[in-house]
Amino acid sequence: MRRLLAAAIFLCLLAAAPGCGGDDASSGPLEAALSYVPERTPFVVAIDTDLEGDQYKSLQAILDRFPGGVKLDDLLAGQLEGGSGGVSFEKDVKPLLGNPFVVSATDVTSFLSDTDDDFVAVLQVEDTEALDRLIDKTKPEKQGEVAGATLYDDNGTVFAVAEDTVVFAGSRARLEAALERADAGEGMDLASFEDGLDGLPEEALARAFLDVQALLDQDPDARQARKVEWVRALRTLGLTASVEDDSADIEFNLEAEGDLSDEDLPLASGDEAPSVLQRDGEIGIGIRDPSQIVTFFESALGAVEPQSFGDYEAGKQAISQRYGVDLDKDLFGQLTEDMSVSVAVDGSFGARAEVEDPQAFAETVDKAARALPQLGSGLGVTDVRRAGELYEGRLAGGGRIFFGMRNDAFVVASDRARALQLGTQQPTAVEGAEGSLVMAADAEQVGLRLLQRLGPQLGAGGLFGGGLFARPLDALSGSVSSSTDGMRGRFSLSLD
Repeated sequence: MRRLLAAAIFLCLLAAAPGCGGDDASSGPLEAALSYVPERTPFVVAIDTDLEGDQYKSLQAILDRFPGGVKLDDLLAGQLEGGSGGVSFEKDVKPLLGNPFVVSATDVTSFLSDTDDDFVAVLQVEDTEALDRLIDKTKPEKQGEVAGATLYDDNGTVFAVAEDTVVFAGSRARLEAALERADAGEGMDLASFEDGLDGLPEEALARAFLDVQALLDQDPDARQARKVEWVRALRTLGLTASVEDDSADIEFNLEAEGDLSDEDLPLASGDEAPSVLQRDGEIGIGIRDPSQIVTFFESALGAVEPQSFGDYEAGKQAISQRYGVDLDKDLFGQLTEDMSVSVAVDGSFGARAEVEDPQAFAETVDKAARALPQLGSGLGVTDVRRAGELYEGRLAGGGRIFFGMRNDAFVVASDRARALQLGTQQPTAVEGAEGSLVMAADAEQVGLRLLQRLGPQLGAGGLFGGGLFARPLDALSGSVSSSTDGMRGRFSLSLD
């Protein structure tokens, strides 16, 4: 029976963690499974196990685009077969699947950990006769009954069977508590789970629900975060992972309640999307009004670490007095336009920021360049010198950065040529993007660069170098919008 849990965990990993199919047909089994989950559990993930459903058909359609002809059934069988008991995926396990597999825990890593025991996992099986046959074949040891369910121990894995439902837990105490909870009708209700996923796809490989405040309660250090207005207002996070024949999508909805203002948010509010630098083989990220991030950081630091914030403010004042740079006005206050960052798989990067007053900002850059050798110890900057129309900063680890004004925009990059290019390259809009954070990339080119970089380490030759595995990839895109009601976002990988 331990192999049934292994199969469910494998499905979870395959579905990129959080979630489950949530159509009307599965609401009954999902509701039944949730009844074993604590009412205010901080984390619940439900995974679609209907291998004949549309989601798995679409996933198989995606896999069919890649070399090798990987089949989902073969992957699952490989996880299960070959051990003691002669368990067959096709005959013994597959007949059990079809309903949501639900896992709850106090944190998102517990149910995959080898040491943590704070999880409860539930599956209402499709075929109870197949379940009986699997138990007979694996021969777990009976451990009595609780709340009408039969308890078993299979080499340290404890589980129970209650009619057509299998319940796993990290310990016997947690298993018995789950059984008694369901029997008393005190588990999590379906409405709470669905409310946390409001506006997200109902049909998905995976659906996850997080109670943010309950999650913070699990860690005394994390409770300090509640001193931040935005964190204190957060309520639930819903997350789904779904597929279509030509795309894989992750969407989330982070809900907040309370008397928040736009100034309290970590990202600028509104749906207006920034433009993005789109360079071959690199991932581009666009940020509207990056000064909002600085404002949030300062507010959060002041709330959580007032002494550190005092030192930070004192440092800003010292800079102002010594170098004549008002960081709030001359630096952060200028960064209210778009910033675009481009990152390559080898770690090289570049960024371009539009500023309100290019001439004034150029003067600020000159002053900051003189100050960096004295102020840059925390940043690892040991020396700054002129490099043509740019500045070159030398880092303690031997690396370099180049920065300066170029065509009325501030640029910074890991090499001089890139910085100069960014000064002439204009960011472009991303179709369908909404919000203050946007991501875009040519997924095939990024995949190809990654395979070329990792191929020698993996001992792979022409197959990887030729880009056969990257060829089906099309575009990687995403965006996040922020408001006083929370955050919403979607990230998508499309395929040719």
